[in-house]
Formats: sequence, C-alpha cells, structure tokens
Amino acid sequence: MNKDIAQHSYKFDALHDQALAKHFRTAGASLSDEAAVLGAAIRCILLCGDNVSNKEIILQLIHALEVTPDPAAADIIRNTLEIVVGFTRDDM
Repeated sequence: MNKDIAQHSYKFDALHDQALAKHFRTAGASLSDEAAVLGAAIRCILLCGDNVSNKEIILQLIHALEVTPDPAAADIIRNTLEIVVGFTRDDM
C-alpha cells in the first residue's frame, strides 16, 4: 500500500460506504492526492462531531472548492468530489 494511502487509511475506516473506502485503499499512487483530500475532509467532519456520510463529505469538498484559490488544488478536490458522488446512491 502506498505510504500516503496508508497514512489516511485509518480515516477511511470511519466511512460508512465501504466500497468508497476500498476504492481509495486499492487505488495506489494514482489517487494519493485525492486520498489526502478525502482524509482531510473526513478529519474535519469528525472534528466537528458529525457522522461521516457521503453527504457530509460532499458538503465538505464543495466548501473546500469554494475557498481554494489554487487551481491545481481545486482540480484535485474536484476529482475527489466526482469520485465520492460516483459512489453515492440516489435517495429513493
């Protein structure tokens, strides 16, 4: 497992969506930046005392996009957001 992914792996344990967690754990170096962004989002959610759900992650990532002035960082956040949305089931 990539060192960056391993560093955030324990945060992925907080995810209710284990398919999303597995996706990031098995992605290797190709998603190391996105794994760091997801790990930071999970950490923020936990520090706020909220439950870690895909909805909360999406909201956190949207907020990060709104306040990030760096275009390269915004691309990584946007890619992370697209992955999370792709794993999120529609409400029925």
